[in-house]
Amino acid sequence: MKPDKLLELVASGVLLLVILSLGWIMLAAYQPGWLRLPSLQAEVLLVVGLLTGALLLVSFVALRQTRG
Repeated sequence: MKPDKLLELVASGVLLLVILSLGWIMLAAYQPGWLRLPSLQAEVLLVVGLLTGALLLVSFVALRQTRG
């Protein structure tokens, strides 16, 4: 498998995790005691980490495609 394809697969996986985390946030808003992490800080760090990772990966994939 080419490195570019592997990078695209990883980026798409992270984007799917972002979509799932948004669904989890909506569910947690309606069911406050259900599917929560031990602390609010952990939840924020998880979501912000996923969003940052997705942004960096998508930017890197786009940069490699325009330069390749």
